[in-house]
Amino acid sequence: MLKDAGLVGDRAVGTRRIYHLDPAGISVLRSQLDRFWAQALTAYKDAVEQPAGEVMTQTHAESVHKQVVVNAGVERAFSLFIERFDAIKPREHNIMAVPIAETVFEPRVGGNIYDRGVDGTECRWARVLAYEPPSRVVFSWDINGHWQIETDPAKTSEVEVRFIAESADRTRVEVEHRNLERHGPGWEAVRDGVEHDAGWPLYLQRYRGAVDSEQH
Repeated sequence: MLKDAGLVGDRAVGTRRIYHLDPAGISVLRSQLDRFWAQALTAYKDAVEQPAGEVMTQTHAESVHKQVVVNAGVERAFSLFIERFDAIKPREHNIMAVPIAETVFEPRVGGNIYDRGVDGTECRWARVLAYEPPSRVVFSWDINGHWQIETDPAKTSEVEVRFIAESADRTRVEVEHRNLERHGPGWEAVRDGVEHDAGWPLYLQRYRGAVDSEQH
């Protein structure tokens, strides 16, 4: 493995084979590690210095990362995200034929996130894949690039929300929307939609507002 990676060379000496470090390969590895740690330390510095309430963004090709710091302990931050999801998701984010009366987040693995219309109809647009209070929750994103329900789980992306205590009354909340390429041709429309200011940044701003309202 090390030889295939260009880190080790070898030569035959009689019936033996002598291995040695390849300086050129080591130099390339060192350069890559230097770049990795420089990026990692910069991201860590930004996270530490982030003031409460500011939404930060980081985007990769097939995933979107957002985070916000809220003034609440980790257990309260987690419970409010679930309990107040109806206030977090904007009513205008609607793929139903009728206005939304409420959005329900079922707090269990196998549960759903769904919108209930004013006429009682329901639109189940996410499945709860992991539910681990107060540290994280994972759910599917069953809406395709045409903003229609995707019924094939293999063609859906997933969202992980992590809750990390920074102090007794301060929590960093990280949203990772990943595997967006699973949506197939046109998946970039999903990425662009959730990355936009009216996507996850808006949800996190409304979440922060819900947390702040609990303090008064």
